[in-house]
Amino acid sequence: SIGSALDDKLVSAFQILDSVLLGAEGAPLRLALIKAGLGNDVNSEFEPSIKQPVFSIVVNGSEADRAEKFEKVVTECLQDLVKNGIDKDLLAAAINEAEFKLREANTGTMPRGLLYNIALMNSWLYDGDPVTYLSYEESLATLKEWAKGRKFEELIQTYLLDNPHTVMLTLTPDKELAGIKEKALEEKLAGIKAKMSAEEIENVIASTKELKEQQRSIDSPEALATIPILDIKDIKATPSLYHLEEEEVDGVQTFIYPTDTNGVVYLQLLFNAKTIHVEDLSYLHLLNELLGRVDTEHYTFGELYNTIHINVGNISTALQAYPNLQNIDEYQPKFIIKGKCLSSQIPKLVELMQEILLHSKFTNKERIRDLIIQIRTEFEMDILRSGHQIAKNELLSAFCANEHYDNYGRLPYYEFIKKFADNFDEEYAKMLEAFERIIPRQMTTHKLMTLITADKVDVSAMNQALSGLYKALYNEQFPEYKVPFTPEKIDEGLISSTPVQYVFKGANFRRLGFEYTGAMKVLSTIMRYEYLWTHIRVLGGAYGNFVNFSANGQMFFGSYRDPNLTKTIEVFDEAYKFLQDFNISDREMRKYVIGTISGMDTPLPPNMQGITAFIRHIGAISDDFLQAERSAVLNVTQDDIRKLAEIVKATMEQNNLCVVGNDGKINEAKDNFTSIKYLL
Repeated sequence: SIGSALDDKLVSAFQILDSVLLGAEGAPLRLALIKAGLGNDVNSEFEPSIKQPVFSIVVNGSEADRAEKFEKVVTECLQDLVKNGIDKDLLAAAINEAEFKLREANTGTMPRGLLYNIALMNSWLYDGDPVTYLSYEESLATLKEWAKGRKFEELIQTYLLDNPHTVMLTLTPDKELAGIKEKALEEKLAGIKAKMSAEEIENVIASTKELKEQQRSIDSPEALATIPILDIKDIKATPSLYHLEEEEVDGVQTFIYPTDTNGVVYLQLLFNAKTIHVEDLSYLHLLNELLGRVDTEHYTFGELYNTIHINVGNISTALQAYPNLQNIDEYQPKFIIKGKCLSSQIPKLVELMQEILLHSKFTNKERIRDLIIQIRTEFEMDILRSGHQIAKNELLSAFCANEHYDNYGRLPYYEFIKKFADNFDEEYAKMLEAFERIIPRQMTTHKLMTLITADKVDVSAMNQALSGLYKALYNEQFPEYKVPFTPEKIDEGLISSTPVQYVFKGANFRRLGFEYTGAMKVLSTIMRYEYLWTHIRVLGGAYGNFVNFSANGQMFFGSYRDPNLTKTIEVFDEAYKFLQDFNISDREMRKYVIGTISGMDTPLPPNMQGITAFIRHIGAISDDFLQAERSAVLNVTQDDIRKLAEIVKATMEQNNLCVVGNDGKINEAKDNFTSIKYLL
């Protein structure tokens, strides 16, 4: 444990140490543990929101008999840091990164006020000043002062080396444990039942029946009327429209979203990924993983990390296919490098992007080996933590062209990484050959798009800095390839060690001849908070549910951490009947409309406004479409909802199904699947 949650300066210092020791690419403790071969992945966890904060050092994919060596490596590394000092650049990078995030205050689509209210609790719950964690100037000044001396080394000595409140915890997996627990529970319940009288059993049955009835029942009109709600006329009739300015800069198509960004400049370079053949897509995804994490011509990977976070907010890469609203089989795949900085650091941001794109070196074989192992382990952890994402992505890739493209970076990519790790020397040589092919094809100005979100006065400075980068990039025009795609049926069971299920079922309704309407957004709200909430979560015991009706035709129902499988499929299949008989009060209908609009009108920070404007542009989403969609939401009727029952019925009858779950449940329901395989 680390001090008290009321000591905000100590908490802030350990958030910095979390990055310095294990979070950064060149973090010394992280590198020491990886070099010692103690496991496949190293990370840390700092939990500051409890009264006695806890700092944890975690190695995944290790063995129980390595615990003593783990402790030895950690102790020796920390002792060395105390003796010889922490790299000042590494400290500066961590502090500057934290400061940038605090000043930017970019919470994405999460309500900023909600997050601030949660932050209040970190001190208020323990009788401290509620605003302790809302003010940060004093803490930042203290951290910068501490970094000049040896205060951080002293904190390591006091709280990590000399701290008596320390525990070593080893978790060993047991494939039989879930079955053992389930059997033990059955035996326990059977024993309890055996001791009960017939009358007691009947009372339990009656109580359960009463509970189920209460769960199915709705509140009385009188009770519902006590909750105040808006009137439809109080909601603005027009959507939020974000318009881009477009110009050509040095032959590059440039989109500008001018807005007040409080001095922060956001930049994205979007390269045309159609030039990469399908056989090289796994290597393109790997390139995306490695850029920014390997040595470059002028920096080691650790120096690169420090330089980025000392000078700019962040630099990262991504690979994404943008769908087209007008044609569901068309999409634009883009390889993206994006970054953000203060306006004074624009030249440095562009310089570092150029360094990463054109001067990354892949000759440090051991570094590549470490990263491949990390990527594999991170993927396996994601499979265990995010079964719903796996199930959803696999389902959508069967009938959505852009999702099919993106899916090359999901389970197929995991198989590629496993093969790479198992046959490293051979695959490493293939990687070098592939990178020689794809980097010139990818890092070219031909069909490059640039997106700048910034104050108007900073745009010319950004364009001037980019001019040099454009000249340095390749400028050849390469042939384009289309990734083969044919919509197909999917009924797949993916077995994981999870004790629960993630059940997803859906189809593309536009392929079935139906058209999108804004009423579907209200339908999603109704299904999520009425029908599926009641039958999947309340009655079924699942942790949550998902509903999606998108303009490009994607439609699915899903469950999250679900104890059931076949029952959930039945709930999905019966949904259309609920809609056929849909009948509620006008007041309740108004609540669903308001709930839908609240999701559509989520305030967006400046960078998200720019991204939203670009997605609408590249996806051919017009202002007229957005207005028609909003009008349909505001004017929806119960009859409109009932008419959508036909679409729900038709999509569920396609029987496209993907489930991530445990061995027992999936094999019990094996008649639902033509393909059953293990994820890990």
